Amino acid sequence: MLAVYPLRGLIVGPLPLLATVVADRLTGNQLDTPEPLERGTRPHTLVEASPAAAASVAVLLRVALALAPVAAAAGLGPCAALRCSWSLGWTRSGFARVLALALPLAGLTAGAVRLVTELALPLRPLVRAHLELGTGNFFAAYYAGILAPVLVGVLVAAAVTLPLAFTAFAALHDHLRSPRTPPRCAGNTARRTAPRWVGVRSSRGGPGR
Repeated sequence: MLAVYPLRGLIVGPLPLLATVVADRLTGNQLDTPEPLERGTRPHTLVEASPAAAASVAVLLRVALALAPVAAAAGLGPCAALRCSWSLGWTRSGFARVLALALPLAGLTAGAVRLVTELALPLRPLVRAHLELGTGNFFAAYYAGILAPVLVGVLVAAAVTLPLAFTAFAALHDHLRSPRTPPRCAGNTARRTAPRWVGVRSSRGGPGR
């Protein structure tokens, strides 16, 4: 199941990163060289808007592959779990249900991170003072103090919201599979049954059909 997360990241992540790098190279504010594309032209506008379009496509892919960890926990391999999530989520009803579940969970996670980070702000001077006293490096202690409440907020929010999110997506996965299970989502639950021979002999002494 752990292999699903980096594999899904390799599918979702490269497109917006590549679009951002290309757009920055072609339309970014270059102080030493002129812009390759003239500002105000249609190619400039299209390239400048390409990161937003790529991010939208990445969000759609991410929603369609949201059920992959649950499918992997059910016994599928990483690639099979991604295919199962795609077959269940890339439909009109499945995508709408996954999106309706993912949006509140994302809002809950963001709110938990913000709340815990605000509550952990008193750690900032403590971490900075102890690291500066122990290492003598002011800059490292300063940035560690800034990052400490954020790190605490992310870890606490993950500990609170991840079990809830996984349980909710597991219930949705079972609900989407319940009407008819696609062959790619069957996993290892299919049992092979041996053929039954009818114990009736024909007139030649062989097994009857």
